[in-house]
Amino acid sequence: MNVYLFGQRNLTGGGKHFAGMADAMSNLSELSGNINEINVEGKKIHSIAHSIRPEDVSIFFFPTITEQFVRGSIVKWAIFESNVLSDEYLSYLDRSHLIWAPSAWAASVLEKNGLDGEKIHVVPEGVDPNIYNPFGRAIQEDNPIFRFLMCGKFEARKGQNELLQGFKLAFEQDPNVELHLKADYFWGSNEQVQIKRNELISQIESLGLKNVKPIFGAISERQLSFLYKHADAFVFPSRAEGWGLPLIEAIACGSPVASTFYSGHTEYLSQIRDKITEFSHEIMPIDCPEFISFWGNGGDWAIVEPNQIAEKLLELKNNFLLKNKLALEASNFVRNNFSWRHAAERALLSLQSLGFCRYKNCYTAMARNPDRQFGSGASI
Repeated sequence: MNVYLFGQRNLTGGGKHFAGMADAMSNLSELSGNINEINVEGKKIHSIAHSIRPEDVSIFFFPTITEQFVRGSIVKWAIFESNVLSDEYLSYLDRSHLIWAPSAWAASVLEKNGLDGEKIHVVPEGVDPNIYNPFGRAIQEDNPIFRFLMCGKFEARKGQNELLQGFKLAFEQDPNVELHLKADYFWGSNEQVQIKRNELISQIESLGLKNVKPIFGAISERQLSFLYKHADAFVFPSRAEGWGLPLIEAIACGSPVASTFYSGHTEYLSQIRDKITEFSHEIMPIDCPEFISFWGNGGDWAIVEPNQIAEKLLELKNNFLLKNKLALEASNFVRNNFSWRHAAERALLSLQSLGFCRYKNCYTAMARNPDRQFGSGASI
């Protein structure tokens, strides 16, 4: 049996997930030599699809019309940030034998939206501990500048608007505190990308914030790790996430974080909740036309008020030594429990239910409830 991974490596969260999962699955001895990575924009994609055999498995990380030509078992990766999904997207996911949801939150949303819970397996995303770790982290006790960092696409969902207002309330006149924003927008033409950059710069200038530093341009994973390690704290007031790659990467790097606790990133935050600084939020109807037009009408997300952001930023700064100690404990947990290797193992566990071994029924139950204890007849 061969496994075909349909996706694309790129700078988006989905592209990074595809790359991390593809590499980790290829390194598993159980799948070694059976993994075939297919670029969804490649010229030979249709001929490859026609060559897939009934005993093979195709895993789609991105929607593509190629799925209609594929024989064999089909797995769909479901990534979204809304609790109400469009009929079109639900229909796409339903045309599969298995659906991989990255979190228990996502799995519950899919079931509430009418999909069959029997074929929904929680297969988390991950983080690369070889790149994202606290080793070499710069603890700058003598540095007069305290640096906050936030990474995320510049859009309403990420909460940059509230963050800038909250930062202004807490540190507007303080030259010894800075906010660094890695808030690129890589979608669309070069002109659209530049418009988004100018929009962010104008917003910073309109608030009179001289101590906010935007960071633009593509950077490598190593350079991103450097940013995390050389910031004193990481801020993530996101309204909703499918997973929250920047957040888990910052945690893995040992950065104290302040974050919302809602949607996909609760999958890992729930187990280190006492080690992070949590924003209070209100669940409000989604009111962003750009977001609604993509996912369909309806849905809710978490809104953090600027005064709450200001309060928690001050808490992070004023209790830095304690927060840093807790952050190192959180880093250790995340790197040991949410690596890409861990994600690939969960993926393999899920694939067992498609006939990867003779313990088919038992593996199906394990994939749906990996924390449950089973008898000695089931082993990997």
